[in-house]
Amino acid sequence: MIDPKQETLGSVLHAHAIAQPDNVAMIGVDRSITWKELDQEVNRVARLFASLGITHGDAVGMCTSKRPEVSITFMALSRLGAIAAPVNFKLEPGRIAQQFATAQIKAVLLEAKLDSIMAPLTAHFGDRVVYLDQDGTLGGVNYASISEISGEHLGSDAKPDDVCYYNYTSGTTGQPKAAVATHANILWNSISGVDGLGMNKDDVFLGMFSVFSHPHELFNRALVAGCAMVIVDTMSPRVVVQLVAKHRITWMMAVPSFYEMMLSHMAGDDLDTSSLRILESGGAWVSPDTLERLEARFGCGFMPVWGSTETNGVALAMPPTEQRVPGATGKPVLHYDVGIYDDRGRPVEQGESGEMWVRGPAVSNEYVNMPNQTADAFSDGWYHTSDLVRQDEQGFFHFVGRKHDMLKVGGIRVYPLEIEQVLVTHVDIAEAVVVRAVERVRGEVPRAVIRLEEGSALTAKQVRAFCREHMAVYKAPRIVEFWDEIPKLPNGKVDRRKITATT
Repeated sequence: MIDPKQETLGSVLHAHAIAQPDNVAMIGVDRSITWKELDQEVNRVARLFASLGITHGDAVGMCTSKRPEVSITFMALSRLGAIAAPVNFKLEPGRIAQQFATAQIKAVLLEAKLDSIMAPLTAHFGDRVVYLDQDGTLGGVNYASISEISGEHLGSDAKPDDVCYYNYTSGTTGQPKAAVATHANILWNSISGVDGLGMNKDDVFLGMFSVFSHPHELFNRALVAGCAMVIVDTMSPRVVVQLVAKHRITWMMAVPSFYEMMLSHMAGDDLDTSSLRILESGGAWVSPDTLERLEARFGCGFMPVWGSTETNGVALAMPPTEQRVPGATGKPVLHYDVGIYDDRGRPVEQGESGEMWVRGPAVSNEYVNMPNQTADAFSDGWYHTSDLVRQDEQGFFHFVGRKHDMLKVGGIRVYPLEIEQVLVTHVDIAEAVVVRAVERVRGEVPRAVIRLEEGSALTAKQVRAFCREHMAVYKAPRIVEFWDEIPKLPNGKVDRRKITATT
């Protein structure tokens, strides 16, 4: 039994290296690593960064695609008592610079192919840039040089309450913020996923979320469960189906739209995906129809979840092995408390909507070097999520919308999600996103961006008529647009910021 009050990420890893040294721990594109080998490689990387002067409390930026070295370096830094700070290299340069500045980064793990993008920010680090796939023309240190370093167990002075991670928000609504996470925060969340949701030592886990917004979720639960983790940089549904068949993956974590895309690559294929037992789905609301259809097609349990950067992972879930309510997000998982409050910080009545607040030993309590944003989001142990929810009589939480997405149409509150839920019930609509638009006379109005099913000839007039039949007239979108593709963020979520900015 792991005790987050006593353990660190490094001590948990070393325990597996002793208890199951020859079992597979990590699988990449071109190699598999046993628990003993993983522990040794973590030691080598930790010694490499120590030789560069990285010590307790120093932050190291990680700019790389999704690959085993990301998780290995994360664990190596935590073993030193240092801090992993994943950097979103897909942001504009100014925002990347902000991440470097707020995290006070002292060294960088950098994939060689990103050198031209990151050079303006990394040039002054000198040999404190550790390159992956170094081609001989770059400065800094080659990750491959760890082969010359001892892999013997490295003693660590890291403590459970030491910071080991700056977990950045996506930055879609403003400057990216880094939630401060400790070893204990991550381990408490991992235990919630293992003991609370049922992951076990025999599972093979594949996480599809972004490498620079939630890299710990590539390995943290598998680390606690002692099961194998697959880490591959792909968003190709066909490749993922092949990975499931090849590695007998049992548990996946992705957004709902990705599972939808996988379905089109399963029909008429000889690939065996029968190993799957859990499809974990976060980042978007899941309709009852979608849940039922995906379970039927994949032949396994579909599990809607809710989590955030600040909660360090899943805080609400609806496991397929327990009672479920169609359309709900779920109930609080082990070690999380969840409440619903109004704008004045008062608990709302059951059935009423309000802002969801979350607390527990896995929840962060600040953003690094952002005191104003910290004061807005955290108070008395609670994290104020800005997500609007309601709770039914059975205790299930239902997502209503985001506070900053809410519209005031003629002075009446309208949530984009309630319009989207109606739109996607139309047989000709494959995807729909509703955002805010402003008209000179009417003020705020709903704007619907729609991707049609192939071959559909649906018109904007027909969409508005359909909406008026199924919702209050003032909620029907005033503006209806048809797009070939709905833009997505690297983690698979809808890029609402891009849609809003496109007129």
